[in-house]
Amino acid sequence: MDFLDYVVLIANLRKAERSKLITGIKVSTACPMVSHLLFAGDSLFFCRATKEQCESVLGILRQYARVSGQKINFQKSSVQFRHTVDADLREELKGVLGITNLGGMSSYLGICESLGGSKTKVFSYVQDRLQKWTGGWPARLLSRGGKEVMIKSVATAVPTFVMSWKLTSTVSNFWWSASGNK
Repeated sequence: MDFLDYVVLIANLRKAERSKLITGIKVSTACPMVSHLLFAGDSLFFCRATKEQCESVLGILRQYARVSGQKINFQKSSVQFRHTVDADLREELKGVLGITNLGGMSSYLGICESLGGSKTKVFSYVQDRLQKWTGGWPARLLSRGGKEVMIKSVATAVPTFVMSWKLTSTVSNFWWSASGNK
């Protein structure tokens, strides 16, 4: 995928957000809305379960396909709904999107696909994993520069958009630690 294709896709998603055509999700009250996550060859899009918002996302994706020359494989795509979305609306929106597969049954790139319920509970494993990683690093033997490299190369690779306030605390504890056997 060409970098400029990504730029066009992101610009169109942000324009749709500003125009209130799509609404992302909030994983915490202190976080901004997230309408999309883009990875190497895969993308996740978030919007409200309405026909209008699904059509907006689909329109942006179709425009992206025209510009980039790439084809979206709807057979490999999946859609996920909150538990509060009734079955009839789910079926209608699956038809609008042309996607028949339901997602949310597993994890994607280490992130749980299911975002139902408490976001803090759903993503608590991210903080636990970071705590485990930083607990195993030889903090006492590293210089400030070494700690900075470890933080920037490993710790910030964790999806911090999820629970940045808790992760910041963990990183700060590691940064300022000077005791221990490691």
